Amino acid sequence: MAFTSRDRSACAGPAARRRSARCRSAARSPIADAGLAMELDLSLASSFLVLAEEGHYGRAAARLHLTSPALTKRIQRLERQLGVVLLQRGPAGVLRVTAAGLRFAEATGPLLAHAEAALQAARQGPSRYTVRIGVPAGARPSLVAIGLAKIAHDLHRRYPEAHFTCRDIPFPELSGCLQDKTVDVLWTSAAVPNATVDSHPLNVDTALIGVVGARHRWAEAGSIDVGAFCDEPMLFNPAVSEEWMGPFWLADIRPRRDARLVETLASDHEHALLGVTDGDTVMTSVASTAPLLGPDLRAVTLIGAARMGFHAARRHTDGRDAVLGLIEAFEAVPAGTFAQAGT
Repeated sequence: MAFTSRDRSACAGPAARRRSARCRSAARSPIADAGLAMELDLSLASSFLVLAEEGHYGRAAARLHLTSPALTKRIQRLERQLGVVLLQRGPAGVLRVTAAGLRFAEATGPLLAHAEAALQAARQGPSRYTVRIGVPAGARPSLVAIGLAKIAHDLHRRYPEAHFTCRDIPFPELSGCLQDKTVDVLWTSAAVPNATVDSHPLNVDTALIGVVGARHRWAEAGSIDVGAFCDEPMLFNPAVSEEWMGPFWLADIRPRRDARLVETLASDHEHALLGVTDGDTVMTSVASTAPLLGPDLRAVTLIGAARMGFHAARRHTDGRDAVLGLIEAFEAVPAGTFAQAGT
């Protein structure tokens, strides 16, 4: 015949019965070991605070929309969880909070406030933030050519907490705009020479064009050898770091001592063009700006000129998902993008 659990317990020896009792005790108690994390129901703790404040089961139960017996059971459950007596009930439902109960009440208020804040934070999702994309002032056509609007739209779908904006950076500020947090990502033609900045070389590159005034002798030439173009007086901004300025005065063609550089303080592309409108001074620009030249300017193709590459830079410590996603999106732009656009 089959033995019941009571039969088996009766037949077991004293040591087995003691082990069984210990197992039942551990199963009943939510605190199996004082060194382990305990279970604490915050809703029970909240009910206890109301009861301690009212000092009466009936009034506290009414505030909590419970019956007095239901509130009593909740407090008993809390006491079992804590392993201490929190209240002593007196005549007519009046109660006294024990010393342990007073200590628990003092600590529970901030605990419940933090728990509520954590709950709201979890429900609200990540904090919203703006990713500011910096571009040399006047160079936005390059970002249009790579489809920045679509890139930003796709990233916003992946990271809805992020908003993307584009900001023109005056030429002299390119080297410091990331460190001073004017922007978060910089689209640039050169790596940023700073140990706190990560510069990521990109696959895309673009042709350089020469820009001359409408009355310049090469205005209608259409194209010219880059070596001959270098013989002309060329705009140069001494306030701009050589990493950015060098490619635009074609430093790879001849040394600076042989270049006929004409200083300008223009801090953006538009004002630089004003220095070319009249006279013999010339300048270079990226090919994507050619359609934007006014009637007083002409673009000429520079035969033999090296193509200009690009970098995407960010602060080394900025690991926000949308920032890293934007860098990855720039790195994924195909190498022939500008060529397909005729630039």
